[in-house]
Amino acid sequence: MHIDKFMSMLKTQFLYFPKITVFNDKYEGELSDKSRTEVYKTNLLNDKNTPIEQDDVFRTRKKDMDEYPDGLEKKQRLSLIHSFDALLTRFSKHLMFCNCWFLRDNESHSMWAEYGDKSPTSIAIQTTVGDLINSFELTEFDIHIGTVKYKDYENEHIEGYEDFTSIDLNKPENVLQLFYAPIMQKRNVYADEHEVRAVISFDSICNKYLDRIYTSDIPFYTDNLFEYDFSLFNVRKTNILKDIPKEGLNINVNLGTLIKTVAMSPYANGYFDEPLRKLMDDNNLNGGMVRISQIAEVLEKVSLIE
Repeated sequence: MHIDKFMSMLKTQFLYFPKITVFNDKYEGELSDKSRTEVYKTNLLNDKNTPIEQDDVFRTRKKDMDEYPDGLEKKQRLSLIHSFDALLTRFSKHLMFCNCWFLRDNESHSMWAEYGDKSPTSIAIQTTVGDLINSFELTEFDIHIGTVKYKDYENEHIEGYEDFTSIDLNKPENVLQLFYAPIMQKRNVYADEHEVRAVISFDSICNKYLDRIYTSDIPFYTDNLFEYDFSLFNVRKTNILKDIPKEGLNINVNLGTLIKTVAMSPYANGYFDEPLRKLMDDNNLNGGMVRISQIAEVLEKVSLIE
């Protein structure tokens, strides 16, 4: 991260969880092509195994769709409006907040270049999965932590969607597992990130901002949260999502537990070391934890060869 983000972290004692909509990958939280095809087998023209079949709006829309001429437009309407995929998208785009880490024994030059922008004043925090878990002891939210799995999105399923039509969607725990799975899986092109992801639990978000937790009693279509009219997501007094942060959440974290070392950028100059150590000491952390990046020596040798 850049030093300004680190300074903010030290001052606030927060770890920032961006909403997945602000990530570079525009496909965050979406299904693979193969899983989406499986999901589309269940829609408004197929009542089997859906908790919404007793919903008045469901019945009205189903009647409208039954009378709509068969063809591509009908298929597109079903896939865009009346499928589990559309519901999943609305949940993940508005209620999923993640904090991301790189899990390897050695540093990555590409990660420094992408997230540190080759800045001489960027830094990297080193920790362990166990210390990351323990650092959340003061937060009011439940946090799920796991490694991201990388998939071929054209030919592989998102785990849990292999036999979607057989899943009992009347059980909230099944629905929640289906919601979380795409957040923890990404396309193979991102495999070099070796990502560990901390995700704020969906229940925690709903409980704090929507004053409820997910149950199968919440209708899929009549509830304003799932209306297809995206104008509902604008900040208005009547919008039930208006209090949910648009871009991210700051989560209380014990930095003394979290931070094991702070690595200076491989491009750092001689002026950065002492100010960074003093910054740590001034914020009740040991400045002795600061070290130069493992990659700095490699870059120096390359420079000498050139």
